[in-house]
Amino acid sequence: MSTNPLKRGNTADRDISPPAKRKATATTTSKAAANFFKPASQKVKEPKAVTFQILHETVLKAQHGDPVSAVATLPRPVKIAAFDLDDTIITTASGNRFAKNESDWKWWHTSVPAKLKQLHGEGFAIAFISNQAAVSLRSDAKTPNGMRSLNNWKAKVTNVLTTLDLPITVFAATAHDLFRKPRTSMWEELVAGYGLTGDGELDRRGCVFVGDAAGRAGDKAKKVKKDHSCSDRDFAANVGIGFQTPEEFFLNEETKPFERKFNPGDYLDIPLTTDTEASPVVFTKKNDVELVLFCGSPGAGKSTFYWSYMQPLGYERVNQDLLKSRDKCIKVATQLVEDKQSVVVDNTNADKETRALWVKLGAKLNVPVRLVHFTAPAKLCEHNDTVRALTGNLMNPESRVMLPKMAFTGFASRYREPTADEGFQDTTKVNFQFNGTEAQRAQWSRYWIA
Repeated sequence: MSTNPLKRGNTADRDISPPAKRKATATTTSKAAANFFKPASQKVKEPKAVTFQILHETVLKAQHGDPVSAVATLPRPVKIAAFDLDDTIITTASGNRFAKNESDWKWWHTSVPAKLKQLHGEGFAIAFISNQAAVSLRSDAKTPNGMRSLNNWKAKVTNVLTTLDLPITVFAATAHDLFRKPRTSMWEELVAGYGLTGDGELDRRGCVFVGDAAGRAGDKAKKVKKDHSCSDRDFAANVGIGFQTPEEFFLNEETKPFERKFNPGDYLDIPLTTDTEASPVVFTKKNDVELVLFCGSPGAGKSTFYWSYMQPLGYERVNQDLLKSRDKCIKVATQLVEDKQSVVVDNTNADKETRALWVKLGAKLNVPVRLVHFTAPAKLCEHNDTVRALTGNLMNPESRVMLPKMAFTGFASRYREPTADEGFQDTTKVNFQFNGTEAQRAQWSRYWIA
């Protein structure tokens, strides 16, 4: 409602009673007053300034005004200016890394509101696309802290959007799923919601994404912190649109150097040499019955190697993810060997103590133990795991869920490189090399992890 008071009528209508010491300011508009006396069927419903809805159980969507109708009036193809929210559009007023409450915010720079209004005037559709893992949307998270995080965020976004007073759509990813940047599902939801999926509807070359997670190294001497990740820059690359940092976009600063911690393109089309050749296709069975021990991080390609090369050779498989305990793995492996079956132990086997248990079992069963060592580094393994978990049937035949980051850091902390004196008959080293269809390659080559 408007806060303008109702104007007084002519002098004949003026109140002649003694004036009160304090006059209350009326907050009801003449339009609202007229609307009040209408029959219910004729009343005009005033739209809410900001509306919220939950999409796909993990995405919080907010809209101010009617962005969809506003975009429908724009000439084709449409240009979108999309922004990260925290440390791009706003920052904390307290100076803390995270906001204390819904009021703890200010513009990232005083030029932000005017720049956004300029973009709107130039015919851009404007959107905010943000990762908000601290906000919980789960129905079982109705705890004071869970509700507080959601309510605070909604109140803050309402304040920001109503202050700007522009038709804006906001997407917030609250889980580590397909919607979290640098993954692109929030963008796809935005474009589909605006009806811009057809040919000639979207001017991708004219679009831009602005964010602070840009992979910049920082400068200790100048007290400039390095970026926490490169996810915003990677998100723009995945979407196929231009990217700028807030400093570049709002302040016209020069582009700063940046570095990605992981680039999947570095692992595609690697020329094979004696150092990089994994030689899985020449892996042969050397003994009638044998134990083959895998050693490598989750996501290093162990299970793929088994199904591609070991299973066709007749090896049985024991896997702790399926059997739930090491003791159960040892029990099943023992029974298979006693039944004259060769066995692959498809576990991480990170440390010497764990590997020694299997070497001891081989000696007890009087069968040789061989080692296949997977050398993929941690970030590559995390990437593989994420792609596998989030691409459905395309690359996840066993329907595995995405592992937490601690699965990779935990392996790294326990890992000790295998040595020749551990008692293996031989060791085959497997360096990662991508093999897949064109559809699989297109998905795998994108940025999936922050």
